[in-house]
Amino acid sequence: MLKKLLPLCFAVLMAGCSSSSVVNQLPGMNSSPSIEFSKLYLRGVFNWWEASAPYRLNEGDEGWYTDIELIADGQPYDFKVSDKVWTPAQTCGAKYQGQHVVALDTVFLVCGSDAQNLQFTPTTTDTYRFTFASASGNEIRLTITRTPD
Repeated sequence: MLKKLLPLCFAVLMAGCSSSSVVNQLPGMNSSPSIEFSKLYLRGVFNWWEASAPYRLNEGDEGWYTDIELIADGQPYDFKVSDKVWTPAQTCGAKYQGQHVVALDTVFLVCGSDAQNLQFTPTTTDTYRFTFASASGNEIRLTITRTPD
């Protein structure tokens, strides 16, 4: 009797596992909503965390960007990227508190209610370009460069 029940239990267990993975793959059941870059703003201490027009992302050849002038006074600028109303799925930032971004390095941001503030400390007073692009999963890629003269 046990020999007959064991294969049946195994089959039921496997069916339960496979059906749950199929549900996650159904169209429209994406666990992470797509980022709407056209509705995002760079928000931080440099603009009092407001969603103001000069900090709205613009579409460019290498992704979505905004240019801002920063003063190199040795203090880090805290920032995130988000829409006008701080929608959790459209708010992206650091994976951990105090994550520092260095110019010319690429970092990957997480999006959601757990996203922390990023920090950038400019070495020179100048205009910097913050460029964002899609990455894998629920992450976006950020690179900060000095704008060309």
